[in-house]
Amino acid sequence: MSTIGRVDAHVQVFHPDVAENRFRYFSQDAAFHEMYQAPDADIIVTEQLINAMDIAGIARSITCGFGWSTNALCREGNDAIIEAVRLYPSRVTGFGTVAPRDSLSEAIAEIDRLVAAGVRGLGEMRPDTQGLLEMQPDDIETFADHVRGHGIGLLMHASEPVGRMYPGKGTATPERLYRLLERLRGIPVILAHAGGGLPFYANLRASEDVFADVYVDTSAMPYLYDPATVRALISSIGIDRVLFATDYPLMRQERVIQYLDKAGLTSEEMECVLQHNAEKFLRRVGAIPA
Repeated sequence: MSTIGRVDAHVQVFHPDVAENRFRYFSQDAAFHEMYQAPDADIIVTEQLINAMDIAGIARSITCGFGWSTNALCREGNDAIIEAVRLYPSRVTGFGTVAPRDSLSEAIAEIDRLVAAGVRGLGEMRPDTQGLLEMQPDDIETFADHVRGHGIGLLMHASEPVGRMYPGKGTATPERLYRLLERLRGIPVILAHAGGGLPFYANLRASEDVFADVYVDTSAMPYLYDPATVRALISSIGIDRVLFATDYPLMRQERVIQYLDKAGLTSEEMECVLQHNAEKFLRRVGAIPA
């Protein structure tokens, strides 16, 4: 039985400076400009997240930073994540971001700072723009060993290789992510947005070990997929690996819960997706007591 209530496994908050003056950051990061140049693209701070969680009945959120392209911008965003964890330790599990392409040594040092401050994962990492997909074997092994050593999780953006184009879709597609996951064995990984379809290959022969530590979240799925896709995910990767997530404020928590209601899950499956699976994940990465 869950002891912590419903968990949103993927939300985003920003540093107040970004929320107050997004335009200043457009010239500093192309991906941020692409995704947030529209005036109606919501940017929120921690207090807004907590208010939304209260309204929707969400007990805890895995609260992520933006996948900035430089470690300096990541550090600024991570300061907001660290402060959220300090203010709301029972409501927020912090995931920060680093930019290995910018500097691997600076990224490693930032991981150490995050963990020392109580942050229990990295996310939402953008494997394409932050360089994870292009790192040399020795560098990705150094990165992975450091993450494994701290026992933290990793939440990554994933892109479906077909269908509509939209701001921030990116190129972290299944075939590229699969090769990366081969290097990340032993790290609890959440693939966002139904994993871009990659979890549907979880039953490939000789691939079981690649997916052994992989979870998938439902963030943005109402925008991308018919509700029947949830059943397909469960059949592919297993009921215990599917996590309720919204990518709030991109989508309100209530909308994704209604979407899951339309997927035809049993009450037991709904409870697994809404809370039990996330609780097990959070215990594994040391975010709540084992």
